[in-house]
Amino acid sequence: MLLLRNFLHPVIQRHHLRHNFRHGLRHNLSALLITVSLIGVSVYLPGCATAMHSKAADSQDTERNIAMQNKSGKSALNQQHQVTASPPVHARAKTVNPLLVDLTARDLARVQADAKRIYAKNWKNVSNRSRYVRARILPILKSMNAPLGLEVVPVAESGYNPYAFSPAGATGLWQVMPGTARVLGMKAPAGYDPRRHVESSTRGGVQYLLDMYAMFGNWPTAFAAYHRGPGSMKKRLRRHPWKPADGLDSMPVPRVTRTYVRGILGLSALIHRGVWQFPEPWETHKVAFDGPIDVNQLAKAAKIDRDELYRFNPGLNHSQYLHRRITLHVPESMINPLLANASQAAPEYVLTRVRSGDNLWRLARRYHTSIYDLKRVNPKLGRLLHPGQRLKVPASRLNSASPPLNPLLAQGRRIHYRVRSGDNLWRIAKRFGSTPAAIARANSIRRNKTLHPGDRLWVLARARPS
Repeated sequence: MLLLRNFLHPVIQRHHLRHNFRHGLRHNLSALLITVSLIGVSVYLPGCATAMHSKAADSQDTERNIAMQNKSGKSALNQQHQVTASPPVHARAKTVNPLLVDLTARDLARVQADAKRIYAKNWKNVSNRSRYVRARILPILKSMNAPLGLEVVPVAESGYNPYAFSPAGATGLWQVMPGTARVLGMKAPAGYDPRRHVESSTRGGVQYLLDMYAMFGNWPTAFAAYHRGPGSMKKRLRRHPWKPADGLDSMPVPRVTRTYVRGILGLSALIHRGVWQFPEPWETHKVAFDGPIDVNQLAKAAKIDRDELYRFNPGLNHSQYLHRRITLHVPESMINPLLANASQAAPEYVLTRVRSGDNLWRLARRYHTSIYDLKRVNPKLGRLLHPGQRLKVPASRLNSASPPLNPLLAQGRRIHYRVRSGDNLWRIAKRFGSTPAAIARANSIRRNKTLHPGDRLWVLARARPS
């Protein structure tokens, strides 16, 4: 038996070796296939996301001077405008939404419910307003490498109404304060307000959001800082450190800021999933006009709805530009009628301010007209004139004229403003585009009245002087 065992031992050993080798080979091949499969998935998904992301709308304003007969007017907007489509719903759904990274599943479900509760009632009006400007916002987001989901921020800030004013003095799509606009270097051509100018305000607002994201490292905190200010946010985080995985309910901010953040995140999720959609925006083109030009007169001559021009061009401070070239953003259906009637757009009358010592005789002589004509075009004109009073005069002496406001601005909001530390009538008037005298009259106070923090004043918010 011993001899037989010694003889068979090498044979048995070789059999075990072959069995182990085959078993190990099968095991290793299976592991290799699984590894390759996993690598393939991890490589494929980012590629897919990049491909889908590249389908985002990339409309661009172009300067054109064309001679093509098109129908004009508001009724043509839905039929003849070139449009820039939003990224397809299925494309957005397959990409990662960076605004929602690290949110818990519970928070993700709740913010969508919150957004529906907050915005559902007005979504139709808000999304329709977006059509006038959104084709100019999307390319800026892309050029700045910003998440396309930031297109929902103007919904929360202004309801996509560039003429919106906040009680604190912020205005525009992105609701930027005058001091913030200066810090961000927001600029616009003379006669425009950079905070309402679509391109200028979007670049400034988006840059501010990107700065907040770089400072705090996540989008929920960046939105909270945009709403409250970075200094306040830093103090709160020092006392109560927070990250998205901790849950939005524990974010160390006041309730109003938490609701603001939840609204933006919920809107972004609803748009990303395709539950809600923005309508296709109207693409615009730039058309330049030399002054003197009256925008109201131009719209009338071209038989175009006057307010439509101002909705496409919310940055305009005035309706008359006497010495400057202006550039209007308009849909293609408006280009030819506007160019064809530009020669009829020179103002017949302009507004001027009465100076100290003026009387009707001096005004008539200054503007090469008669007292009779001054009274005819100013039917409410009395015998006594007051310094600062505005009169309509012939446009023959343009240097002495002060242009009237953009008519959509003239419908400014009446705000019950709360006085802050350091305020005076001059500062408040400058912030809201009013005058100390107008604020004093509206509140039955003296122009030199001392104001105290907490006092309330009625202010008619209009354009800031250019």
